[in-house]
Amino acid sequence: MKSLYTKIVGLVCLVLLGSALIALLISNLLYYTILQASYSKKVEEAVQTSFAYYEQHGDQQIDSFYEMLSATGFQLYVVSDTGEIERYGNPFRDETIAPDIVEMVRDGQVYQGMREYPFHLFLLGLFDNEVINTYGAALQTDTGTDAVFIRPDLSRQIRELHLFVGAFLGLLVLISFLLLVFSIRYLVRPIKRLTKATQQMTTGDYSVAVATTGQDEIGELSRRFDEMAQAVAKSDAERKTFVANVSHEFQSPLTTIKGYAGQLEQTVQPDDRAKLVTIGQEATRMAELTRQLLVLARLDEGRHLTRSPMELGHAIQSTLQTLSYQLDEQGVAVALDVPDGTRILANELALDHIFHNIIRNALHVSTDGQLISIQAETTGKTVTVRIRDEGPGMTPEMIEHAFERFYQGDAARGAVGTGLGLAIVQETIHQLGGEVRIESRLGIGTTFVLTFPRAE
Repeated sequence: MKSLYTKIVGLVCLVLLGSALIALLISNLLYYTILQASYSKKVEEAVQTSFAYYEQHGDQQIDSFYEMLSATGFQLYVVSDTGEIERYGNPFRDETIAPDIVEMVRDGQVYQGMREYPFHLFLLGLFDNEVINTYGAALQTDTGTDAVFIRPDLSRQIRELHLFVGAFLGLLVLISFLLLVFSIRYLVRPIKRLTKATQQMTTGDYSVAVATTGQDEIGELSRRFDEMAQAVAKSDAERKTFVANVSHEFQSPLTTIKGYAGQLEQTVQPDDRAKLVTIGQEATRMAELTRQLLVLARLDEGRHLTRSPMELGHAIQSTLQTLSYQLDEQGVAVALDVPDGTRILANELALDHIFHNIIRNALHVSTDGQLISIQAETTGKTVTVRIRDEGPGMTPEMIEHAFERFYQGDAARGAVGTGLGLAIVQETIHQLGGEVRIESRLGIGTTFVLTFPRAE
């Protein structure tokens, strides 16, 4: 994708090039419609005056006369009676001319090649150095009649001017281009800062500032963006505080409800016992939800987790021990392959959150007789853990939203979770300096790939 900077530079260069071509075309049209005839007439008058002077006062030294004309700034192409061709002054780029034109000039007719030179789109006829772009006239000499084709030698007359104008235009284009490049870079710098700040905000970092002293529209946009970022940061902080406070306040009444529901199960009538069981289950579910909200609230506060070297195998074994009853009840086996001595930089409580949520998710989608495999390997400065189940797999859409809070991709299959487990996993592993991703295909199973920094 092209950057705004590249687009602006390219657009301005195209505009400059297009403007130059249009200006050249207009200048060409003005020359052919207005200047060509008058310029040709001036050349014709100068040539006729020179020829008349030679015929009246010349010493019949025709070569000297032609040399004099070339020295005063003309190019000559002379065809004698015998067909011999002589050239004076700088050579012509193209000496092609029809023989009947030569005979016409020798017979006394004037050749108006400069006045009748055909129009070319981007080629100015004034500078086209061809024999057909000349004024032709006959000159009587002591040896016969010469057909003389003559035009001003512009390259000789304005050679120094050509060099000066060429150097001036070259420097003008170069300096203009350099100034254009740097000025546009300065112009789009605030936009680049806005882009970077927007990317930071999408990751949850609202402590961005792109304020600029510019008084143009971009400067105003930058200041408005800072105001928006501050408002979003304030709103996000208030939301986190609210979630933490509400979750904390829910814990005590839910614990009381669960306790009294358990006591009443022993004394109520059998018909009401099912209702009390439901009350207890829902209270347990609410308690788990508020517990996970509290975990997320603490993670959102941005407190850095204390990391220390830990045995990866021991941490996973501890989590499996906690879930052993559920694994046995569902008839799901676990294959653990973690090399001895594999150590990572982590936090004990954080690892428990990570492995507990992922293994419990794998257990939820597994059926009797299926296997959950856990493998670890060390690569350079990282340790990669793969936790794979043999469940139904996930669609690309489910993978894309899996780490969003409260998202339950398998709701159609009767999921009863909170939708917060994977959000906790992602936030926790990021704070540990690691990464998590999902590899899955429908009907094949799902693999969670966790990357941790290796302990030295």
